[in-house]
Amino acid sequence: MTSTARFAELPGLLATRLRSLPFYLVALLLHLLFFLIFGTYTVSERAETVITIFTAPEPVAPPAANVPPPPPPPQDRSLQNVSSPATPTPAIRNNLRAITVGGRTTGQTISSPAMIAASIQQQTQIRATGPSMAMDASRSAANIPAIQLRQRLTAASGFLKSGSSVSGSGRATRARFACYWAIYQGGDWNCNPLALPNLTAQVARWSRDRIQQKTEPQPIVVSSKDLFTIKPPFIFVTGHKDFTFTDEEVENLRQYLHAGGAIWADNDLPGRRSRFDIAFRREMKRVLTDREFEKLPEDHPIMAAYYPLRKLPSGMNFYQEPIEVLRLIADEIAVVYTLNAYGDLWESALDENDKIDRQLYRTSARGGYHKWGPHFGSYYTATHYRNVNDESVLNSYKLGINIVIHLLTRYDDRLRAMGVHR
Repeated sequence: MTSTARFAELPGLLATRLRSLPFYLVALLLHLLFFLIFGTYTVSERAETVITIFTAPEPVAPPAANVPPPPPPPQDRSLQNVSSPATPTPAIRNNLRAITVGGRTTGQTISSPAMIAASIQQQTQIRATGPSMAMDASRSAANIPAIQLRQRLTAASGFLKSGSSVSGSGRATRARFACYWAIYQGGDWNCNPLALPNLTAQVARWSRDRIQQKTEPQPIVVSSKDLFTIKPPFIFVTGHKDFTFTDEEVENLRQYLHAGGAIWADNDLPGRRSRFDIAFRREMKRVLTDREFEKLPEDHPIMAAYYPLRKLPSGMNFYQEPIEVLRLIADEIAVVYTLNAYGDLWESALDENDKIDRQLYRTSARGGYHKWGPHFGSYYTATHYRNVNDESVLNSYKLGINIVIHLLTRYDDRLRAMGVHR
């Protein structure tokens, strides 16, 4: 075919191509559309569900409703008057449902079945424990209902006052009591024979005989049942040596403390890690296995029970370790531990002017006793312990009378706050 013939067919070919052009344009637009839809998706390495136009999304569960927390534990009402809750106002009376827990109506708001279930569970637990558990002396006061707390404190106060007569508080305290050294296995319990007689005599003089002893301080055997027949309000433990309580002593002391008695221990080797300090801590752990010693702050009521003391007095040789205590019945103090050998200072008595009395005290088979005591000095050895002076001895006696009054009245303030007057 010649070039002339091919040129003649060209218009027909162009016409044919122009007629098919719309189909090419449609195909091009479809390709662009599919590219825009699927070209932006990437392949993820994590096994997550990719939602496309061909897969319907999985149904999403609605968020869980807010479940209110369970009702709070009962608060410590030992310092509140034991009475029924106040009647709610008419605006909220219809929104309250009374919950009875341990015989008390709490008046908590029940807004959901979860709170109803929590209150039923709490009632079930209280019924399961029974009154014996609620009266357990090892329970914290915050976990004991007010009525049972009052019963527990009343029983402990009754034990204390069956061996002594006590009334009032602070400088208005009136008491007649007997003070006892504790005789225990392996210890030199009588290392300071003048300490307690001098202390109790000073307490009587300062209180103008409103607080006085029934008899002279005397020993009591810890392993005997005298703790429960005599019922001393507290017993005094001291010594220099390492020692180990017998099983009978451990059991008697445990029962005595749970009944309402108290121990006052004075370390006659001042400071920590002495033989007596190590032994006393170890043996008290046998007596009260679930109790731990805690340091008493200097703003504790003991520091102002009779004389207000701004700071803890220094003991022998300037030792000033804080008082430590063990708490038991309704978190009241059961054990007082003074680490500064105040008994050494009490061996020096005070005269009418609150100065160390240097006059002859008495004579006995052991020789001449002086009110200034063996730790102050001796005619024979001329030895003097450090800081045994008028000021330190006077302040140690002030702390002593504060501790005595607190141990005699430690249940009364709580009971008076609960409306019980004894």
